[in-house]
Amino acid sequence: MTDKEALQDPLKPLDQICEPDERQASFVATLDDNHQELKNITLNEVVPLDVRQLFETAKNLSLYSWFFYRFHQVAELISFSALEMALRKRYLAENPINPQSNQRPPALFQLMQYAKKEGWITNEGLSGLYELARHNAEHKKMVEKMKIHDFEKEPSMPIDEPTEEEITEALANLDRIQAIAENAHKIRNNLAHGSNMLHPNSISTLRTNAELINQIYL
Repeated sequence: MTDKEALQDPLKPLDQICEPDERQASFVATLDDNHQELKNITLNEVVPLDVRQLFETAKNLSLYSWFFYRFHQVAELISFSALEMALRKRYLAENPINPQSNQRPPALFQLMQYAKKEGWITNEGLSGLYELARHNAEHKKMVEKMKIHDFEKEPSMPIDEPTEEEITEALANLDRIQAIAENAHKIRNNLAHGSNMLHPNSISTLRTNAELINQIYL
């Protein structure tokens, strides 16, 4: 049996439960760092209690990924469930459904589109937009330079810093809300229906979903 055919990450032996997953140390310096980042991700008190409770479960799962790496994706899935619950609760508060009818509330994709259309969620309510725009401007500049750079004469190519004007232009073309509204359900469904996706970005996902939920209940 090859390594790829062998079961990965079986139940941890009892005497190793509190030992950190060695993969986690490659991305986060310490458990304290992990805890502090998650502690800083909070939902506002006006968010319904059951949404906040579900989101805290996602945070705890992300925290425990320090000990079991695959909890990252479980944490992401639960955070998307909290986001959908938050959207559904506000939607139903404003668009009541007759309990006698067979009508069901919209699914996550429709809820995200509705929230975007109604202005519940906006780009301005998300953090890190400037940094993302700067990255996009730098990448655009690098791609344009690569088209004309002679790598045979000069194997290395210095990367120029983007100007403020270029960053401002990239910021104007940046629509994270549209991207999230189009893709959140795909990521959630991929996780919910069985996926071999594995990455250490649960904190980033939780941070974004928390910002969306907080916007929904401004």
